[in-house]
Amino acid sequence: MQTAPHTALTRSRITTDHALISPESHVQLSPPGWSQATVVYFISPQMGANFTMFMGNYEAGGESKRTLKDTEILAYVLEGDFALVSGVEPSLNAKHTLNSGSFFFLPPGSALHLTGKSAGRILFFEKMYEPITGINPPQEIISHESKVTKEPFLGDPGALLQVLMPMGAEFDMGVNIFEFAPGGTLPNVENHYMEHGLYVLQGQGVYRLSESWYPVQKDDAIWMAPFCLQWFV
Repeated sequence: MQTAPHTALTRSRITTDHALISPESHVQLSPPGWSQATVVYFISPQMGANFTMFMGNYEAGGESKRTLKDTEILAYVLEGDFALVSGVEPSLNAKHTLNSGSFFFLPPGSALHLTGKSAGRILFFEKMYEPITGINPPQEIISHESKVTKEPFLGDPGALLQVLMPMGAEFDMGVNIFEFAPGGTLPNVENHYMEHGLYVLQGQGVYRLSESWYPVQKDDAIWMAPFCLQWFV
């Protein structure tokens, strides 16, 4: 008979240049604007990051409603069915239907009103938008992962990449889905100035973060600071 792990045990680890957040350490919060729905924060500026990554857990009929100011958001539906009302002009706000695998990007100034048609979860990435002089701000994106082609990463068919956001200069963040075949790896130990937030959608593997090695699995979240050494198998 399998017993539950002791409440003092967790796989979560927080360091100055990386973090692993595993489900047993989640804390459900209820920020203003959320009803019949809770939030789990994985990554935030309070830990040294320049963005926030969090998950919304919605009951059927649960809602979250706000207006973005200087921040932008990309959200990915992990499970469930949702109604989204969004737009930068209230009189022109559009209604969208979302399901598992749907994603949306909203630029600064957008309305954001989500309603759960069923119980479900949505993963959010939010950061301050960094404009470039002479470049128009980005436009809203509403899409589904099934519409995004999987491409071999650096020619490796064992590592398939789906790029969810355009590569234009008006976009100052990127969100991708990375799919590895069993035994697939990153081609090298990466070291770069970009920072990452990562959520494991399925499967399991081992992540090298700085000089530490972590078993990771579905529903784990990871933060990688700039120049944190990183590799995955």
